[in-house]
Amino acid sequence: MGSSEFYDNFISYQIESGINDRIYGLYKRVCNSGLSPDASILEIGCGIGSLTYLLSKKVKKGKIEAMDISPKSIEFAKKHLERRNIIFASSDILDFEPENLKFDKILLFDVLEHIPEENHVLIFNKIGKWMDDDSMLLINLPNPDYILFDLKNNLEALQEIDNPVFLNKLSNVLDITSLHIDYFETYSVWVKNDYQFLTVKKKTAFVKRELSQQQNILEKLYVRLGRGFRKFIYNYPKK
Repeated sequence: MGSSEFYDNFISYQIESGINDRIYGLYKRVCNSGLSPDASILEIGCGIGSLTYLLSKKVKKGKIEAMDISPKSIEFAKKHLERRNIIFASSDILDFEPENLKFDKILLFDVLEHIPEENHVLIFNKIGKWMDDDSMLLINLPNPDYILFDLKNNLEALQEIDNPVFLNKLSNVLDITSLHIDYFETYSVWVKNDYQFLTVKKKTAFVKRELSQQQNILEKLYVRLGRGFRKFIYNYPKK
C-alpha cells in the first residue's frame, strides 16, 4: 500500500473535495445493498472520514470501524466525527486487526489498486476471516483501462501506487481465498466507464430457495398481477 506520508499530504485535497460525486454515489450503493441501523461495518481506507460521516447517519445502533494508513487522516476524522459507535484506527491493512470479530459489510473502496498485486491474496485471506456466510464485501475500483490510459497520458493524475486491477486476476484471487463475485458493474462518475463496483461473498454450498416462499402477501400479489398483465399484453401464441 502507499506510504502513510503520501496520504498524510492528501488531506487538504479531501477537505476541498468534501462529499463529492464518488463518495456520495458509494454511500447510496451501500444503502441500496441493505443498510440497517444496527449494522456492523468495517471501512478500509476511510481517509478523513467523509463516507464514515454519511454512514453514521444511517447506522445509529450498530458499530462502524474505520481505518486508514494515514495517521493524520485518522487524527482529523477523530476530531471532526465523534460518535460512540465509531472506532477509528491508523494502520497498514496487512497489520490491522479490528475490534469486532465479524462484520455485516466490509467496504474496500478505491484501496485495492494502491496495494501491490503480490499482497492481494494476503489481504483477502484477512478479510475473509472477518466475514460470515451473510457478510458482504463491497469493492470499488477505477476501471483498469482508465488507469492504463492515465499511465500513458496523464501521470500526474495518479497516486503514489496506482495499479490496474483486472477482473480476471481479481476473480482468481477471490477464488483462492474462498470468496466469489456476487455482482459486478462498470459505471460512470466523471468519465464514461471510469469505475467498477463489485459485491463479494464467502463461498457456500448452493441452497435452493424458492422465491415465493420468501415473499410476503403484497409481494406475491404484485407478482401475480404482473403475470396477468404480461399474459394479456403479450398474447402469444394466440389461441
